[in-house]
Amino acid sequence: MVHDKVGIMRRTKLLLFHLLIFCLISKIKCEVSENEIPLDESPEKETADAASEEVQPVAANVGDEIDNVREEKERKVEQIERLVPDFESMTLEEIYKTAVDTYLDEHWEECIIGFNHFLQRYKSYKNAVINCRRKCRHEASEAPPIFIENVEDLHFYEKKIRETLCLLNCNQDYRDAMGPQSLKRISREMEKEILGLKPYEYLHICYYQRNRFQEAANALFTYMTVHPKHEMNSKNLRYYLTLKEVDESKVKNLEMSPFLEYYMKGVDAYEEELYDEAAENFEKSLKLYMKSEDECRLYCEGSFEQGWHPEFTSSIANHFTYCLKCKRLCSQLLNNFNGDYQRELLPSHYNYLQFAYYKLGEIKSTCQAVESYLLFYPADETMLNNKEYYKKLPKVEDQQDEYFIARPEAVDYVKRQEYELRILRYIADEFTIIDARISDAKKSNAYNEKAKGRQPFGGEISMNESRVGNVKSSKMGITDSWRQSQTELFQGINVIAEEGELKGRMRYLAEGFLTETQCKSLIQLADKAAVEGDGYAHNTSPHSKFEKFEGLTLGRAALMVYFGLLEPVHLDLFLKATELARIHVEKHFNLPQTLYFTYTHLVCRSALPGIFSDGSTFSHEIHADNCLAIEKGVCLHQKPAFTWRNYSAIVYLNDDFEGGEFVFSSDPKAKTIESSVKPKCGRMVAFSADGTNLHGVRGIKKGKRCALALWFTLDERYIESERRLAYVILNRVDLKGPVNVHRNFSIPENYERILREKFREDGVLKLLLSLS
Repeated sequence: MVHDKVGIMRRTKLLLFHLLIFCLISKIKCEVSENEIPLDESPEKETADAASEEVQPVAANVGDEIDNVREEKERKVEQIERLVPDFESMTLEEIYKTAVDTYLDEHWEECIIGFNHFLQRYKSYKNAVINCRRKCRHEASEAPPIFIENVEDLHFYEKKIRETLCLLNCNQDYRDAMGPQSLKRISREMEKEILGLKPYEYLHICYYQRNRFQEAANALFTYMTVHPKHEMNSKNLRYYLTLKEVDESKVKNLEMSPFLEYYMKGVDAYEEELYDEAAENFEKSLKLYMKSEDECRLYCEGSFEQGWHPEFTSSIANHFTYCLKCKRLCSQLLNNFNGDYQRELLPSHYNYLQFAYYKLGEIKSTCQAVESYLLFYPADETMLNNKEYYKKLPKVEDQQDEYFIARPEAVDYVKRQEYELRILRYIADEFTIIDARISDAKKSNAYNEKAKGRQPFGGEISMNESRVGNVKSSKMGITDSWRQSQTELFQGINVIAEEGELKGRMRYLAEGFLTETQCKSLIQLADKAAVEGDGYAHNTSPHSKFEKFEGLTLGRAALMVYFGLLEPVHLDLFLKATELARIHVEKHFNLPQTLYFTYTHLVCRSALPGIFSDGSTFSHEIHADNCLAIEKGVCLHQKPAFTWRNYSAIVYLNDDFEGGEFVFSSDPKAKTIESSVKPKCGRMVAFSADGTNLHGVRGIKKGKRCALALWFTLDERYIESERRLAYVILNRVDLKGPVNVHRNFSIPENYERILREKFREDGVLKLLLSLS
């Protein structure tokens, strides 16, 4: 109860402070009751205001005045020293709690001292932890093994034992120097407070109450870098910037990553065409970025509450996965540029460097920077064009293999990133957890009887109880029989045409992705569930006045399964068939990073009765999938183009129609058709989404043409969310069955709102989603 009162008091004080600041901004006359907390009008402020109104005569004895001021300051210092707690003898958590208490008691000076001491101690603690872990890892890796042969991976365990011994000594050395409480582990809740920069929200209020407005603005700006949408604090910051005591040019992020200082200097020098200075600063920034991320990753290797008692192997896997997920967040933290998330911050170093070195005449460094950037974005058209230009330079033309070598730190970074993402994806695909209630339901006789009748999604048992610690998430992906070796996975699939036959780069044609039965099943799904004009603001003829367009998204299909309007087997096939296509595209193009779905559409185009195309019109005009094709060789990467799309594929479902051939063209006007593809059940055409592969569809003369249209991205920000939700709904229906609705119920055209609502309301969906 006491804790609740303190929490309520804390929130009340913060709210009242925000309200009063808001009144100042809005110039509203606010009445404060005797129980509310007025802003502190310090004597110093009143004296200053009075002095501005009336010029005071010079004191007769200036020396006496100075002595009086000095004595007053000394009395204040003594008073603060008596009131300020002995922070040195406290743990970090105790310091934080005490600092909060001083805030609640309105002891503003002590509040400032307390939170600043906490932040300083936390940084010392964190640096000590990181330094010990770095030192011990290095020493363990350098030490020769006790036994030369690596029997049963014992070298790994030997290194971990050496690291442990080193850590015990290193940590004790730090405690001996800094005190026994200095390395006491802090709770996960406290780490969250620090990660959210909560101390700075308290600090800005304490600074404000002491009229230290510049420091208040700095503290609040720092807090806002991780809470950029906090409306009331945004207003508070704008208010601070109106004060004459605040110099806006000096407002700074007190927690800015060290590399950003050099990065900003590099950008400034680059824009001023000072390329020597720019290159120097970007190199320093790059080195510090890598160092900062390594430190963040080391700090992630802390303790972890298992929550249960796993076996030896499970505990290792569980703890490893916990640390790995933490490490994957490090780049996100570093890419926070004063509240603005910059995903391309690391690769942008190489982009700036390639041009700076080119201007400096350092061509080898230029080519290395180009190749390094392409590791992150292999399909970046601008950089690929730059590479083609550099290839033709006299120094490079005959020595391309020696010049275009990616820098070692970029190679190591991308390889590690790809491996880690694949591990996490494997975990997401192969392990799952449900709470005891759902687990018991799954094991019931009724569920087992249901499982006998139909193989549920995700393998032999839809919610496998395999355990690797708490490493669990909804099983996502194709069944085990589909996830064997690559040879077995692609058995029956043949590439029948490549770049040469199709007369263009980054394109190929394959068949065997679906059987006739599967194609018919997907067409039946379209007949039952597709919506006219879906994806085109319900314009039933978005591309050609001679045709009707119908489409079905994964989200709509998933909702139909959820409400029992569609058998799960249809959605299961929809997901599996498209996933198989994605894997094949990723493998065929030998992509160095994971290819993600960004949009999936089951589409059918039908010739309208009584309206006949002369065969020269297009069902879908010539276009590129991620840029605006203006003229031959010109494709603009800007809205309304879907610029994040990197690759595309179409899996055909039938051939019992006339017309409808897919074509590649060298220009947007279809003056030169490079190649043509005739649809057929299970046949797939795949290609890069840029201006290299302009394409279109000839008009449908008769019948209906159906296909799975797939668009992929290398950018995780644009991953197709409905695919994840569809997997979760399949698992939910396998566990609990569909939700019953009345006979006349139908999914509305704008189904997205209902989909969101169900994931908020349905407890099982929420649980499965959180674990996916």
